Amino acid sequence: MTRFASSPRPRGHKVRASFALAAAALLASGCSVSPKPLTDDENVSRLREDMSVIMAPQEPITGPVSMHEAMARAIKYNLDERVKLMEMAVANQQLDLSRFDMLPRLVAGAGYTGRNNESGSESLNLATGRRTGESTTATDRHRRTADLGFTWNVLDFGVSYLRARQNSNLVLIADERRRRVVQGILQDVRTSYWRAVAAERLLKRIEPLEKRIEAARKNANAMEAQRVQAPLQTLSYQRALVDTLRQLQTLRRELVAAKSQLGALMGLPPGENFTIQMPPDVTGKDVPAITTSVDSLETYALLNRPELLEESYNARITADETRRALLKLLPGIDLNAGLHYDSNSYLLNQRWADYGARVSWNILSLASAPDTHAFSKAQEELVAFRRQALSVAVLSQVRVAMVQFRELSQEFSLNADQAAIDRRIRQQYVNSSTVGQQGDMSVIQAEVSELVSDLRRDLVYADLQNAYARVMVSAGVDPMPEAVPSQDLTTLRQAVSDGLGAWQQKAGGTARLQDLLVPAATTSEKAPSEKAPVEKAADPKTDPKAAPVAARGEEPAERKAAVPERMTVAELPQQPTASMTAPMTVSYSPSTRSEPVKVYSVPLSALAPVGRSTVR
Repeated sequence: MTRFASSPRPRGHKVRASFALAAAALLASGCSVSPKPLTDDENVSRLREDMSVIMAPQEPITGPVSMHEAMARAIKYNLDERVKLMEMAVANQQLDLSRFDMLPRLVAGAGYTGRNNESGSESLNLATGRRTGESTTATDRHRRTADLGFTWNVLDFGVSYLRARQNSNLVLIADERRRRVVQGILQDVRTSYWRAVAAERLLKRIEPLEKRIEAARKNANAMEAQRVQAPLQTLSYQRALVDTLRQLQTLRRELVAAKSQLGALMGLPPGENFTIQMPPDVTGKDVPAITTSVDSLETYALLNRPELLEESYNARITADETRRALLKLLPGIDLNAGLHYDSNSYLLNQRWADYGARVSWNILSLASAPDTHAFSKAQEELVAFRRQALSVAVLSQVRVAMVQFRELSQEFSLNADQAAIDRRIRQQYVNSSTVGQQGDMSVIQAEVSELVSDLRRDLVYADLQNAYARVMVSAGVDPMPEAVPSQDLTTLRQAVSDGLGAWQQKAGGTARLQDLLVPAATTSEKAPSEKAPVEKAADPKTDPKAAPVAARGEEPAERKAAVPERMTVAELPQQPTASMTAPMTVSYSPSTRSEPVKVYSVPLSALAPVGRSTVR
């Protein structure tokens, strides 16, 4: 029997092996990870990078900033808006990447293989049980290989397709979140602008009044030292002056940060100075009007609120997730093909192509199919219930926003009247002081009362503007068109101005909610080519064709006719009955006639209130 001669091992083999083990141990010890805090240089580098973005040059402010320009700057330069735009960009990139997952795999590879001796072997004769005694080899000691393989799994393609559809809905969700952020930013800009206007008006009046009070305090101290009046009378006068000065300082503290808050919303660098375009003084007649009915606002909110649309897209994602879970339970089909090359000289064909197909199925996964289906359906029901609860909260928000707007309108009218009365009272004190009938303290107190009344009027007006914007936000109205031709401030300012001027017409073109709750005609017959009007259920007493319906065990016509064609939200049942599961046709007319009429088919139970909830 011939055997291979054992090759002699060199003496340094053990030394090299020991050295390799020691090097591996040192490498493993060097790969240990320990906490490493940021260094000062890294912090400075981070600070410079962030400030280069925050302090990036903007279009210069060439004049007083109006409310519309402040909104345009907030849309273009506000960092929160930039974050949402970047999230949209990331979602689009993720969608683009998910499309490549649907492609088959095409893998190219090349390699080199070598060994220090021959790859020989012996054979065994199975008939005699003896070795042949001949050592043979079929592989070169050094060879090169190359492969180009094509693999496609049909099941993975379906899963990747559903994942791509989910990512497309995530893009739409990111857009709805951006809409919500823009609406909130413009509401904050409106409130901050009017508070800054109030601050600009009153801070100019506070400073000279404070100087007069300080002068009166010095005179009071001199009178106390000279004992011109009774000590108690002099101290009471000084106390009244100090109390008045404290009120002015409190007012200053409330107003001094209003302009900085507006600048932060506009995306201006901290500390940058700018002037505000001062509108005329507000009066009791400057109440913004909302002519759109509450019913139209409620319907528009249910159809356009970003939160509700986001939940609708989440319902799509959940439905696709259910399909993915069920698709993974099916057998997988692998299709493969490849081109190969091997430089082995013993091969008869050094270049060849192969192909095949393979079916694999985890049969044990069928045991989890019922639970998987039940879990997926529970997730879909959860999303539906969450959307329904959110719908009830949206309706409440619209109602509450309108009530707050009306209450603040009345409060502003009263504060405007009070400010006008205090102005006339102050004038009477000034006229009396000129003839020596009133002292400086009475005039100062009258001026402070007028100042406080004006401040309260302007702050209530800012709250009124905030309530006005809250009605828009609660209705889900976008103050800007969907497409803006350019992103320069002039175009954005004009777009904001046009959008704010036409938002009530946009929301007012929606039908009332009770008009939308009309059951769609449900019949097993083939639908005609033209749209037919909604018909009531047939009465078996007047229509003989309807009599056999009850005989076949179907729902009687009396029960079908019991479902009202029109109802208000307050009349909706808390728990939908079996007779109220028919789909409902929901339609509304857009603000412009060029747009088609949108029609939605939803179950009546989806519009039924399921409980009290709020939206944050």
